[in-house]
Amino acid sequence: MFPPSATAWTRLASASEALHAAIRREFAAGGRVLHVCLRDVLFPERAEAMHQALRAASFVRHHHGAYALHIAPLDQQAPSALTDFCAWLKSDDGAAFHAALVGWPQPLETRQVQVSRMEVGEHFPEHRDTDEEGLAVVYNFTRPWEDRFGGVLTFRHPEADADLMRVPPLFNSVFIFRARGAPHRVTEWTSAAQGHQRYSVTAFILAKR
Repeated sequence: MFPPSATAWTRLASASEALHAAIRREFAAGGRVLHVCLRDVLFPERAEAMHQALRAASFVRHHHGAYALHIAPLDQQAPSALTDFCAWLKSDDGAAFHAALVGWPQPLETRQVQVSRMEVGEHFPEHRDTDEEGLAVVYNFTRPWEDRFGGVLTFRHPEADADLMRVPPLFNSVFIFRARGAPHRVTEWTSAAQGHQRYSVTAFILAKR
């Protein structure tokens, strides 16, 4: 069902069919924004290697001035667990794995992989990722994380002055959601998190052209 390369990264590739079916059901029942959030996704040694590689990676300010965060251009990084993981996310296997994981009905391809870091005072203002069909896949490698740190991915309720959904950046978790027309933002990484950073790797896996 899953590409063999996925077994090098995640336990989910060899999990039971019962668990796979439960993941697909949870995604399909996600409400206004189809989604699923999973914990302890990568093998522990892989997640630890990712955290260390992110701490050592070279980051620059986001090229869009309104986006107050840092990104790591992949073509400027030394070979590491981070570059290996992003190469897998970009591959046909990476796209096929995530599509199969949530039961997405059409073939998908990875269009972009973005590695981001937030420092104290940074945030990601509300935006929509795309008007195309497909998935946004957000892997979190933030450690430690406490509620007072902020850095929460939030989705605005379209009919009320409230959040529809709030997703904390828990270490070694993945949040997968239908990317099309879903306004969301990341709250400020607060002064309570001084000395710590928020790390994430996001893949946009959209309908094949």
